[in-house]
Amino acid sequence: MGGDSRKLQGVIVSTPTHTHSSIITESTNHGISVFTEKPVDETAEQIRKLFDVASNKIDLCCGFQRRFDPSYAAAAETIQSGSIGAPVSANIIFADHPVPPKEFLLYGGGNIIMDLAPHDVDFIMCALQDEVISVYATGSSSTSELEAAGIHDNATMMMKFSKGTIATLYMSRSAAYGYDQRCEIFGETGKVAVENQHDNSTVLANSDGIRQSVLQHSFPQRFQQAFANELDAFADTLLLDNKPWPITASDCIRVQKVADAARLSIELDQPVSVTYE
Repeated sequence: MGGDSRKLQGVIVSTPTHTHSSIITESTNHGISVFTEKPVDETAEQIRKLFDVASNKIDLCCGFQRRFDPSYAAAAETIQSGSIGAPVSANIIFADHPVPPKEFLLYGGGNIIMDLAPHDVDFIMCALQDEVISVYATGSSSTSELEAAGIHDNATMMMKFSKGTIATLYMSRSAAYGYDQRCEIFGETGKVAVENQHDNSTVLANSDGIRQSVLQHSFPQRFQQAFANELDAFADTLLLDNKPWPITASDCIRVQKVADAARLSIELDQPVSVTYE
């Protein structure tokens, strides 16, 4: 960072994950708080180290955008209010659109577990206020080139929680019909669901059937409000004494440990226990 940084209170980091450590460390040295989308770093241990570096010096704010999305936030509040009774199971879908470039998948961004799963792992652990204790994951490659490189573009995780809830997360890089982001959580007395959002809410019904617009194009459109809410919350954390950042170091580390366990599960083709020590 060049020039006079004394007037800066915060920076927004939007760079590849492997660059986060040096940027966060330098920001800490200048007393400048940091916002970054998940993940803070590539491993749970490195995430822990960076939060230790930042502790009592700056606010290190990691964004999991579902927490700031009105629909996902309302679903979490519904579960926590007891409106569906004790949660029994959850089905979650994360299907990407458009298909990422082959170069992205092959050279740096292709691990579907590391790239996609943390969003929904954080959401469901936060919504259930519970921890994943074991995970089984499996994946497949849709082309021979991806398979040769060990890159999965479709994957499924099954997570067991300490209170007994079972959550299944399906992920795909190629939803041809639009950005598909859905979840439903079943409880003993009801269920709550987050549905897809379309380009517009117009529905045509006639003798040919019922039609509506395509799903929103991708994450900038679907989570536009969530991203704006994150930045508002970051500003509040910097400027207001009573608005601490809602996502803790422990939250970030727990999510990464679940993702690490899922990645290992794919390698071993067996369930893997998750430990948080």
